[in-house]
Amino acid sequence: MDPGDHSSHLVTEMVTSKGVYTMANGKGAAGSRLGPRLWLAPAVIVTVVMAALAALYLGGTVNASKDLNDFPVAVINADTGATSASGQRIDVGKEIADSLRKGVDDDKFDLRFVSLAAAKKDMGKGKLYGAIVLPSDLSKKLMTLTASAATGGAAEQPAVTVYTNPLANTSSASIVNSFASQALAEANQTVGKQLLTSAAQATERAGSGSQSVSGTARIVLSEPMQVHVTPFKEVPDGTGGGLSAFYYALLLALAGFTGSLIATNLVDSQLGFTPSEIGPLYRMESHSGRSRLATLVLKWGIMTGVAVLVSSVYLGIADWIGMPLDHPGELWLFSVLSISAVAVVAQAILALLGGLGMVVNLFLFIVLSIPSSGGTTPLEAMPPFVRFLSSFEPMHQIYLGTRSIMYFGATWDSGLARAVLASVIALVLGLLVGALGTRAYDLKGLTRKHSAPAAAAQ
Repeated sequence: MDPGDHSSHLVTEMVTSKGVYTMANGKGAAGSRLGPRLWLAPAVIVTVVMAALAALYLGGTVNASKDLNDFPVAVINADTGATSASGQRIDVGKEIADSLRKGVDDDKFDLRFVSLAAAKKDMGKGKLYGAIVLPSDLSKKLMTLTASAATGGAAEQPAVTVYTNPLANTSSASIVNSFASQALAEANQTVGKQLLTSAAQATERAGSGSQSVSGTARIVLSEPMQVHVTPFKEVPDGTGGGLSAFYYALLLALAGFTGSLIATNLVDSQLGFTPSEIGPLYRMESHSGRSRLATLVLKWGIMTGVAVLVSSVYLGIADWIGMPLDHPGELWLFSVLSISAVAVVAQAILALLGGLGMVVNLFLFIVLSIPSSGGTTPLEAMPPFVRFLSSFEPMHQIYLGTRSIMYFGATWDSGLARAVLASVIALVLGLLVGALGTRAYDLKGLTRKHSAPAAAAQ
């Protein structure tokens, strides 16, 4: 071979603990790799990942009204009823409550007929998205309103209060408002017809000289109940309209997932398992000889330290930008636990599956996890498959924890207990599966060593 013909024969050196491997890369050898396998695998994998993203992110949000299932709303009938001048017992609150109980689709809405105190307690824990409150003087005011219409006097309309709970989920408020508006509009029409009939009969009984029900009175009686929609608890400033808990949970998941990818690449390159490449610089360190288990334990230790550091940085930034932090200690501890749990699982998957582990982690912590978090759209308004994912996907568990700490007083029964338990279970399973799996690889001699490439044909 002509020594000056460098364009036809390139030499690559790879330094390992056992010496230098020299690989001759001719044009023919390089060209033979430009087959379908080279471009087909990335094309298929990227397309599948993006298709899954589109199906979950778009499919899980565009048909929220059709996907409703067991959406929890309370109905509080505080109406004490009234007795008319003729001695007839009137209980409009009971009529409306019975109408809602029979007329609302049980599959879509989980109506809970409870007291106002019980409803407020559950809304304060994020267990209810809203409540319809029929006031104690509903029947009395409606009876007075009917009498005033017959006599031409003035009377106050009763007000039905609809509470939304935007801190439980920002999108839930619009669903509650839409449901209550439709349900109470129907109730208003039904009650209005009854009142108009009663007012007309009262006018007739008053004698032929009495005037009929006036046009203004008819308008009032056609919709006798006013509806006031108000949040159960105002969304505090500095919470992004109630989205700060979701974004904080996302940051925790990303710290564990993305941090594991970064740590894996850096540690593996330093230990001589993979090359490090910065711009035009390409370097392969000598092989460290570490076992798979020892390497994984090292990465776990690094990510535990990173979890402590990143949790502190997150908390400092949150305080700096003015985000309300009523329970900073609990938030910091939960952040450390969540990041550590995600990192342990992600590192175990990478250690056991290698390059494929990155795709598996992407699906586990991003593709399937974010849509099923329940942070932007209530899970009760998502397709059944997404609700199934939320039972084990990490983002939903983390979100329940951050929401409890940031909005609901960090009480165990507002989602924090489930979040902590899920994180501990994930942490333990990740440690066990990762340690046992890598140990099995080591015992079988499946170490991470380079083999000398075959020499190019001369």
